[in-house]
Amino acid sequence: MPAQPADSTRDSTGGQSSARTSPPVDFKLLRPKNYFANERTFIGWLQLAITMGGLGLALLNFGGSGIRIRISAFIFETGALALIVYAYIMFWNRAERLRRGERGTWDDRFVPVVVVIFFIFATAINFGLTFHKKAYTPPVDNLSVITMSWGQKSR
Repeated sequence: MPAQPADSTRDSTGGQSSARTSPPVDFKLLRPKNYFANERTFIGWLQLAITMGGLGLALLNFGGSGIRIRISAFIFETGALALIVYAYIMFWNRAERLRRGERGTWDDRFVPVVVVIFFIFATAINFGLTFHKKAYTPPVDNLSVITMSWGQKSR
């Protein structure tokens, strides 16, 4: 039997392997179904973001005019953009963890709760701005009195 170098050992198949190799990778984590599950989760978050963005656009297009509608639409659109950024970051983070073969928890318990609270908050602001009665009456000056009575016949 030939002499082996000092830095190599025999592996389980009887062949030589270097002692300086990386730690063994759990091939259960490298299965394609895990990558596809990551992609499905990413697509699910994007669908929710598109729905939220669609609500904002619907408010902008069919909600009438005024600053109140624009504020509500801006809140929904900002939430949609934030959700897209979150989904993108989490997709790449989980893909890197899959490539490295890391173990651990893959679920996210914080962000779904934040999204639900955001929807409640945005909807409450939308209703509040829509049904808000203006208690302020502008002061009447001479110019507005003249313009309001312009088309009226004098007695």
